[in-house]
Amino acid sequence: MEGTWVIDLDGVVWLAGEPIEGVSEAIAILRARDVRVAFATNNSAPTVAELLARLERAAIPSSPEDLVTSAQAAATLLEPGDSVLALADGGAREALVERGVTLVEEPPADAVVVGWTHDFTFDRLAVATRAVRGGARLIGTNEDPTHPTPEGLLPGSGALLAAVVTAAGREAQVAGKPHAAMIELVRRRHPDVRVVVGDRPSTDGLLARALKVPFALVLSGVTAPGDPVEPAADDTAADLLELVRSAS
Repeated sequence: MEGTWVIDLDGVVWLAGEPIEGVSEAIAILRARDVRVAFATNNSAPTVAELLARLERAAIPSSPEDLVTSAQAAATLLEPGDSVLALADGGAREALVERGVTLVEEPPADAVVVGWTHDFTFDRLAVATRAVRGGARLIGTNEDPTHPTPEGLLPGSGALLAAVVTAAGREAQVAGKPHAAMIELVRRRHPDVRVVVGDRPSTDGLLARALKVPFALVLSGVTAPGDPVEPAADDTAADLLELVRSAS
């Protein structure tokens, strides 16, 4: 096996679940070169089964071992038996249950976990805020401010987390890229990473720097040509297929 490429999903493989042109060919080329592909996503909303189904529809057959998610990283910050109020969709809830925590809908709670969710209402914000003010730890699956879609950028998990931080007057511990929980999870599962591929320098680029591997930026997601890039990319391509072809 010629090492592992850690590849982001949203903005690299698909936009709102719709495959970006050429991605299946790109992954097939990598696998034909005996490169292991691991998908590392900050999107905590989809379950593992949903992610695998999306990859299958994109003609990229994969297994659960190929996925590293911010939901899973957030779960590592909790202990079995902890009570958790989850302001998050299915993927985060799935990871928390697998960790052995108890999900609650009202305070008191040991922790509040905020992830990307369509079900973000004033009432749920108020309940989460009350729990944090009552002593619950505040954990964010990630702090991405936006989420790329074919129609443009939508509010991301970071925007929702910021609302809880502001209302509760507490700082959050963040799990996803480029923070420590995700770094350690990637290292543990894939100790032979060769490159990190992503569309957001502030997450994918900093993850690459933490892992001490090159950062390959693709311009198919949140970063557009001419945008400032920090940290600087070691390679830049229009999309994943162009990147893979140039690496041959």
